[in-house]
Amino acid sequence: MSDSQLRVGFGETDITPPEGLFMCGSLDPRRNEGTTDPLQSHALVAESGDRRIVVVGVDLIGLPKALTDPIIAEASRRTGIASDAILIACSHTHSGPYTAEGVYSSDVIDAGYLSTLPDRIAASVEEAAGRMEPVSMHIGRSLVHHGIHNRRVICPDGKVMNTWMPQALNDLEYVPQVYGTAGPVDPEMWVVRFDRLDGSTIGVFYNYSLHTNSKGGTTWSADYPCVVAEQMREEYGPDVISVYTPGACADINVTLGGVRWREGATYFAEQAVDAARRAVPVDGPIEVGAVRRDITVPRRDPADHSPEAIERLNWGGAGGRADVFDRQAELVAGLPEEWDVPVNAARIGPLAIASNPGELFVEHGLSIKRRSPFPYTVVAELTNDLAMYQPTEAAFEQEGYESLVGPNRIALEGVERIVDTAVELVEALWNE
Repeated sequence: MSDSQLRVGFGETDITPPEGLFMCGSLDPRRNEGTTDPLQSHALVAESGDRRIVVVGVDLIGLPKALTDPIIAEASRRTGIASDAILIACSHTHSGPYTAEGVYSSDVIDAGYLSTLPDRIAASVEEAAGRMEPVSMHIGRSLVHHGIHNRRVICPDGKVMNTWMPQALNDLEYVPQVYGTAGPVDPEMWVVRFDRLDGSTIGVFYNYSLHTNSKGGTTWSADYPCVVAEQMREEYGPDVISVYTPGACADINVTLGGVRWREGATYFAEQAVDAARRAVPVDGPIEVGAVRRDITVPRRDPADHSPEAIERLNWGGAGGRADVFDRQAELVAGLPEEWDVPVNAARIGPLAIASNPGELFVEHGLSIKRRSPFPYTVVAELTNDLAMYQPTEAAFEQEGYESLVGPNRIALEGVERIVDTAVELVEALWNE
């Protein structure tokens, strides 16, 4: 077997919390009442020559750097894989537990549960590293426009409101008209299928720029990625593991959610399976590589938006929720003026994965794709940190929810530095 032969392994561990913890994904915490779909950690380890990389997809809303660094260290200790080559991307499911204090609520995390994550997530990486075998790589794509939308609409005052606020948006006195959506969507659903040398499928990696917030409710669920995983197993076998990373989707929501969430999820899964079926083989030597750079970013000025910016949003008809956002501004004011965030890039052959430590606006993700020298590039947000929303310059001026102090904690200069660094790291991998 050639030293350049691609070898891949997949691993999976259950990370479902116990019943009764607080659930994240809204301004107010809610008590969990059971499990609809288990939460899991799915790991992919790829090796070519003397280089190995790890991509982990975790069914959690996000993991702050204070948690991911110990997880990465434990995975590195167990496998010998360099810590800089390990990417842990959270799906951002809104039907999971809190993983950090101060994300709109306090006294909501369960320290006992969080303490189990280094072992559980590292175990999925260890399993993947122990199951590596020679594979062929196949890349497919579906353009999926149906079922998604840019969730920010422009109002007559030039500001924006979010589409989940129908009571306010449909009040013709409050919002007499809207002037379209404030930005684009990214319809590319990428699926990379890995087959054993006998032609059977070992697992898939996929990426899509869509907020994982379709289910809601009071039961644990991995949301639409679990439905994709189910259909992949129906198509390719019960042992196939699907590793999901969310693209730049801070401002992209589902159209069909709530009680009909699985209907929409099934459609996304059908598109993912179709992309896997149509995937084309990657010929020739397949290189792998990864790089990480921790960079310093400036804090958002907590005084640079007015109280009117909070009140005008009229959160779903429930007012501006100053009780939440005033408290968030106080929290941000107490943060250091600068801190470090991780930025990663990885490659598997012609595919580049550029990471982001927070929730990145789709416009930034599309910019990274345009500037990447790779034939195929995806963005994996919420990787190795939970750095909150990262809007565009226009979005800051439009004063939507995502640019309020609290949801956003990094100044525009820092957001652009993160995006530029991701491009630089992708270019460095290409130039190798």
